[in-house]
Amino acid sequence: MLRPPPQLTVSEWADQHRMLGSRGSAEPGPWRTSRTPYLKDVMDALSAVHPARRVVFMKGAQVGATESGNCWLGYIMHHVPAPVLAVQPTVELAKRFSRQRIDPLLEETPALVAQTTSTPANPAGTTASERLSAGRKFSSLVWAAAMATIMTSMKACPVTTVRPKA
Repeated sequence: MLRPPPQLTVSEWADQHRMLGSRGSAEPGPWRTSRTPYLKDVMDALSAVHPARRVVFMKGAQVGATESGNCWLGYIMHHVPAPVLAVQPTVELAKRFSRQRIDPLLEETPALVAQTTSTPANPAGTTASERLSAGRKFSSLVWAAAMATIMTSMKACPVTTVRPKA
């Protein structure tokens, strides 16, 4: 019998699939949302099954936001394939983000490794994000020059406020 895939939230997907490597984590191994419980509500608001269409996350520095965002990207690529646009302020930062954050996500998470395998069109010397992009699983990594167009299209999105549980 054919069954649809289970409906997962971003935090559930991360707990089941996300692996942190020693390259970018002080605690390599499986992602555990329980280590950063304050991120759970934000991550789950990014889930396909959540009613929010815009999530605003006000936070301090070094609280895990980038990694929770990477979990969201992994969730989209693996669980609910859809075009993704990741925006960084400059070309240099976009390239660095790709090398330091996206490539480790794709190379260290078994659920995403199969989507970034080398082929003659995508040799092993290319980055994981280049191999994934060539397969059309990850649309674009762009910089701030494109923001005017992006912001214009985002104005049509309704705003939903998500407040973490106390």
